[in-house]
Amino acid sequence: MSQKLAPNIRISFSLLALLLQCIIIVVFAFFADYSGDSPKKYNATYPVFQDVNTMVFIGFGFLATFLKRYGHSGIAFTLLIAAFGLQWATILEGVDFDSMKLKIRISVVSLIHADLSAVSALVSMGAVLGNTSPLQLLIMTFLEVTSFTANKRLLNYLLEINYKISGMYLHLFGAVFGLMVSRMLPRPGLKGGHEKEGSFPISDLYSMIGTLFLWMFWPSFNAALLDVNRTKAVINTYYALAACTVAVFAISSHTHTKGKIDMSHIRSATLAGGVAVGLSAPLIRYAYVAMIIGLIAGVISTLGAKYLKGRLETYLGLHDTCGVLYTHGLPGVIGGIVYIVLLSVSPEDRKHADCWQTAMFITMAMSILTGLITGFILKLNIWKSPPDLKCYDDQAYWEFPHLVTMV
Repeated sequence: MSQKLAPNIRISFSLLALLLQCIIIVVFAFFADYSGDSPKKYNATYPVFQDVNTMVFIGFGFLATFLKRYGHSGIAFTLLIAAFGLQWATILEGVDFDSMKLKIRISVVSLIHADLSAVSALVSMGAVLGNTSPLQLLIMTFLEVTSFTANKRLLNYLLEINYKISGMYLHLFGAVFGLMVSRMLPRPGLKGGHEKEGSFPISDLYSMIGTLFLWMFWPSFNAALLDVNRTKAVINTYYALAACTVAVFAISSHTHTKGKIDMSHIRSATLAGGVAVGLSAPLIRYAYVAMIIGLIAGVISTLGAKYLKGRLETYLGLHDTCGVLYTHGLPGVIGGIVYIVLLSVSPEDRKHADCWQTAMFITMAMSILTGLITGFILKLNIWKSPPDLKCYDDQAYWEFPHLVTMV
């Protein structure tokens, strides 16, 4: 069966990957230039960039290794998607629609913007991990990053919302986009579950490496693009994550008939607190408020993973391999609501609350629409998605010399 996939990977994927990379190189050759950051600005932003970069490649990479037969693909396809997505995002960020010119100014800050856009694609990838080919993932990343950047520009054009703030909608956008893609790629043969869509104790441990890296560096992630209140954002994110983690352990144990803890909850739901305070972290005046937000996000995320996952798949056809709805989607909604409430109670910011209400609805509408369109495109037979039997299996894509049978 793996031989059946070989022509698709050897020709279609290879040609598309090389074509896209060559196009990017040509665009950079003609339109990209360095912005000339001062040494002081470089020294201030480079450590933050490294923190975000660590999250993107190590955090999200190892987080995707929980599937028992898909560890190679989980971590390696994360590397592929992030490497391509950040390059494509750099180009899209350089488009100036006012003058209709393409001026790519490369700096450490632009690298952070590109990394954040790539994260939106990695979130979406989690919803379809294991039942899509690398060719489909590459196309999805191209369309996802384009759609996410378009959403940021739309919010800036309609509501004058700064890219640095609207970019924090990446969790909500990525989760909804990925779920819509999944909805458009139904697999009736997998409706009752797949024997390989599960984890081993060792794969759970590898995945927890990713969780721990994401947990440690999430404060930098939330503060990466801030010009003011960066320290407050870091501290609030840290305490929100801590309170969220305690809540997840408690709820996971409480919902088990024997009081045991589910590692799948720990590996994903403990990050919900960081997502939930992503927008509001610089505005929260007291650490206990951040803790309350983190606790609520942890409870909702764990309960969602426990009770909603199977029902959504059965009744709505929303298959979610990594549980991005509970790690990013629901906490992203909580984060948007909290931010609107905080703006509403502040007299000087009250007028902006309505704008952010509209911004959240626009973001959800854009992610639903573009996700459905992307899913329709990926559904075309020309992409040759893996057959049901080869889903969640590394052997469809990787060479394992120790498994070769001598004839």
